[in-house]
Amino acid sequence: MSDKVIGVGVIGCGEIAQLMHLPFIQELPAFRVAALCDISPGVLAKLGDQYAVSALYSDYRALLADPAVDAVAICTYDHGEIVAAALAAGKHVLVEKPLAFTPEEARPLVEQAEASGLVALVGYMKLYDPGYETGLKKIAAIGTPRSIQIHDFAGRFDRYGALYTQHRASDIPPDVMATARAAAAQRIDAALGPDHAGYRDHYLLLLMLGSHDLAVLRGAFGTEAHVAYARPVGSDQLLALLEFPGGVPCYLDIGVAKYEWWDEFLHVHGDTDEVRITFQNPYWKHASAFVTVKEAVGEAPVETVLPGTPDTAFRREWLHFADCILNGATPRTPLSGGLADLDLAVAIIKAMPAKG
Repeated sequence: MSDKVIGVGVIGCGEIAQLMHLPFIQELPAFRVAALCDISPGVLAKLGDQYAVSALYSDYRALLADPAVDAVAICTYDHGEIVAAALAAGKHVLVEKPLAFTPEEARPLVEQAEASGLVALVGYMKLYDPGYETGLKKIAAIGTPRSIQIHDFAGRFDRYGALYTQHRASDIPPDVMATARAAAAQRIDAALGPDHAGYRDHYLLLLMLGSHDLAVLRGAFGTEAHVAYARPVGSDQLLALLEFPGGVPCYLDIGVAKYEWWDEFLHVHGDTDEVRITFQNPYWKHASAFVTVKEAVGEAPVETVLPGTPDTAFRREWLHFADCILNGATPRTPLSGGLADLDLAVAIIKAMPAKG
């Protein structure tokens, strides 16, 4: 293990950076917070004091020019351009999902990362969840599935805030974010095409919430999914029927509900056994997924619940990032996976009835 401490620059200091990334960068011995970048001067000043960081930037290009920064965490709204600049500057990259807004934007990033020799990960933290890892072993043990279901209705996003102290921006001009969202919307519409641009909100639902579920599926069953059917359900839900090799059907159901619990699972039916991975609220620290296995013992059905190791997927993600940088470990969530998920998301939308 190298003695080097990796200097991390965090670009975009909003909720996910404050609640999950910055605390673990500070906690883990392999890292130190070297620089911060945000468009809110107020948030920058408060976080600079909190983490004893004096290198504070309003422009990510200035942060990338800082020699104390070895790696960056990209937590902005729009990621692609910053990923490209970070790799060009010789920085290792951990980018929050989605990798980019369209496959066209993501494809050159994958090529650039692979040619650079740098470590570049997409922040699919669920793939580092110890309960998910246990579930993958149980799924593999049941052989070829009869059917698969991935379901994600999430839950209320206004409850976990009470668990944390967060510095919220009040000094960003309203038109700044509006301009960024409008620019992204224009690129999304072009990627979806004139017959499906009317589903932009459903596509964003797949990218902002459902991309984790697409990654979970890919981690379990690979990338060879064909979209057999898809349709919207209102403005904040979609259904799709995917087919994996051998004609294995997968029912995907993504939406937003106001439950007082987290509602997300992967359920796999085999010939004789069932495996269900139930994910917990990603903002609960030290609460990993748990696995339910249903099988026969003799002629009796037995259901066993395997609790996940009490750890935080974000923390394990950062440990893996360090292992890749310092020890040459093979990245588990490379940029190529982010591109595959964008390709599948576009395919799901284009399988829906035309809506310009």
